[in-house]
Amino acid sequence: MKGCWLGKLEAGQPVVYYSGHDARNEYVYKYVSDAAWDPADANRPGAEYDRLAIGNKYLDNGTLYVARFHADGSGEWLPLTPSAQTRDGRTLAAALGLTDDDVAGLIINTCDAADLLGATPMDRPEWASVDPASGDVYLTLTNNSQRTAEDTSPTFTNDGERLEQRGVGYDLAPTNAANPRANNEAGHIIRWRESRLPNAFTWEVFVFGAATDDADNHSGLTEMNQFASPDGLWFDERSDGQGILWIQTDNGYDGITEYTNDQLLAVVPNGLDDIKGAGPVVNSSNQQQLKRFAVGPNGCEVTGILLRRIKPRCSLIFSIQVTGQPMAMRWLKTLLSRLAVRYGLGRLLL
Repeated sequence: MKGCWLGKLEAGQPVVYYSGHDARNEYVYKYVSDAAWDPADANRPGAEYDRLAIGNKYLDNGTLYVARFHADGSGEWLPLTPSAQTRDGRTLAAALGLTDDDVAGLIINTCDAADLLGATPMDRPEWASVDPASGDVYLTLTNNSQRTAEDTSPTFTNDGERLEQRGVGYDLAPTNAANPRANNEAGHIIRWRESRLPNAFTWEVFVFGAATDDADNHSGLTEMNQFASPDGLWFDERSDGQGILWIQTDNGYDGITEYTNDQLLAVVPNGLDDIKGAGPVVNSSNQQQLKRFAVGPNGCEVTGILLRRIKPRCSLIFSIQVTGQPMAMRWLKTLLSRLAVRYGLGRLLL
């Protein structure tokens, strides 16, 4: 996994973390604690309390879920528990050859479990960020060169013939509603809002990366804000729900590299909710609200971000990574990492 991002905290409610498995045609996960959040735990002094024990209270016991995105804009969280039902009616424990109480064995085989439940394979889910006002979750889908057209048949890793086999995942996967572009070189960002119904959410595409003249430039980006391969994502909390969503890129798409380097973009999502039709939130009618804030040097990745406020000023700090590194070397590192995950022990989720 690339990392975990904390959901909006509410007193008396479970603590939630979101994470994406940063690989092509892998999944989005959510962890929900058994323990309810106590706001007093946030500031208990270490001199008087065991802060590790406080954290363990929320992280030691809970349920891991995987996401399924439906074409109508709804979604559901599928529990990765031994008793959960697979698509063919078995329990996960039985399908994985585990005992009925072997939660650890299930977690080791998380990817296989997600396959068996029919989760939605995504276009490299990486960073997430949560709007501190609304609780909406934003997730970068960096790119996917192994996404094929809707009417094509999937192929599988590890010489597999079907997804239900142990240690087998998608190699090539056809498009789906949440990942609608074949050979998605530019990536996109989705967002969802948790429902009051158990394990349900609603979702939509927030913005599609693209070059200005791409045929699938569905967000109507111009030379002033065209981008590809969204990676880092962070919300800058401000009053009245006017938080800025900062977007960082790690691009290898020629349609963008011919024009600009990796970059940092900014947008205030509040007020962009009035969508006409079924297009993305950022579209040709409002794309000017997405601003290019900074551009990195040649061959870099823009990543890591922090806002430090010391009134009346504030400082925005972000990292410039692998400056000048040949793109082939960066791709090789990604490939080796992906192979380690795909063909490692039980496709162990790292």
